[in-house]
Amino acid sequence: MTVTATAPAPTPAAGRPPGRLRRAFADMRFTFLVVGALIVGTGIAIVIGLLVNPASGPSGDIQATTVEYKIQMPTTLSTGKHTIGLTNDGKIGHEIVIFKTDLRADELPLGKDGDVNEDASELHAVADSGDALGPGKTKSFPTDDLTPGHYVAVCNLPGHYKAGMYLDVTVR
Repeated sequence: MTVTATAPAPTPAAGRPPGRLRRAFADMRFTFLVVGALIVGTGIAIVIGLLVNPASGPSGDIQATTVEYKIQMPTTLSTGKHTIGLTNDGKIGHEIVIFKTDLRADELPLGKDGDVNEDASELHAVADSGDALGPGKTKSFPTDDLTPGHYVAVCNLPGHYKAGMYLDVTVR
């Protein structure tokens, strides 16, 4: 009589996965290292990118840009209070003043110097960027509560309005 005995399967050592599973983890270790390195590298690249080139443009729900004798901003706005993010992409200082008026932008009342008479009764100022904003600079400034109607945006620095630096704006 021949007796054949089968050796029992080795039992895994306590806390260690069976051989096949251990080999699978060993095979995937390289993949885990590569994925981990990519995640860390991406995080570092994002941080460096933000430090070297911070988010462009000033904060504001309305973005406006000035260049020599032109104001670029939306010509239709919604009612309510807004923050204007202004960027001066020109080579000289500029400003933006916004008035509520029934007059077209090219028909505003002028002072003796040829600039807009900001104190004219036909104009109601609702936003002002303040002093001239230097070339390459940005700033944010608030508007009053805008109601439906016609508005104009102007740069009222000496000679700028006469050079055509104005824009008709509608608030709906």
